[in-house]
Amino acid sequence: MKPRTFFYFLREALRGLVRNRVMTLTALGIITIGLFLFGLFFLLTANLHHLTVLAWDEIEIRVFLEPTVKNPEKIGAELAALPGVKSVKYVSKAEGAASLEKMLGNQNLFLEGENPLPAAFNLSLLETADLQSLVRLASAVPGVEEVVFKQDFVRFLEIAIRLIMVFGLALLFLTAFAVLYIIINTIQLTVYARRREIEIMKLVGATDSFVRWPFLLEGIILGLLGAGLALLILKEGYAFLIQKIQFYRRFLPLLSGPELELILMAVLLGMGLFFGGLGSHVSLKRHLKV
Repeated sequence: MKPRTFFYFLREALRGLVRNRVMTLTALGIITIGLFLFGLFFLLTANLHHLTVLAWDEIEIRVFLEPTVKNPEKIGAELAALPGVKSVKYVSKAEGAASLEKMLGNQNLFLEGENPLPAAFNLSLLETADLQSLVRLASAVPGVEEVVFKQDFVRFLEIAIRLIMVFGLALLFLTAFAVLYIIINTIQLTVYARRREIEIMKLVGATDSFVRWPFLLEGIILGLLGAGLALLILKEGYAFLIQKIQFYRRFLPLLSGPELELILMAVLLGMGLFFGGLGSHVSLKRHLKV
């Protein structure tokens, strides 16, 4: 398409939006609400996943060494090389005793030279770690006496992560489908209100593409404007929420920052562009058959 032709279609689209301002404002309001709801569910799903990832980061596998081990550095290197291990921290017998004494509030828990605690390694895990496989591999490393982890909590967390992923994606898909349905029906109302205009254009010899392009651009403009308004409301509302719970951020570390804003902007503008264009295309099909 030539730039001159495109700008002609764009002018016609803008004229159509202004000329039918009541339908334009109605459509814009409905699209904004639909995209706002999608953005809201997107933020909710993203934060739930973020919280489960943070909980996963707190999981540690403790690998106790045999008392006869003379070279823990070698064992540490082997453990660090296992799939799913993010980092390895060595805890000596003395450090283990000091930690236990601090936890129990007893500074003289063990007599000098009578520390029965074994040296150990604490393994931090990647989100993709296969815990059962990792425990099995760590137990097979020479010099390892026992591998301990919070099995019940880990099982609960694994189930929670799967449920959040499944229900989060299902929720986003259903919301996206609902938004698409809303946009198609809303644009269809604007097209129906101008069906006589389309019929006249067809009767005087206008091609389908000549009729379609201004309406297609109208849908895209409405989608982008609705996405922009939804983004503005979500951004300001979310910033207000983050400010209000600032005191509790230590216990409820919600996502924030420019990266989240960029992702949300890309998602909403992309949906507005795609659904606006698709809604116009689907809505015009029936009215082009004159």
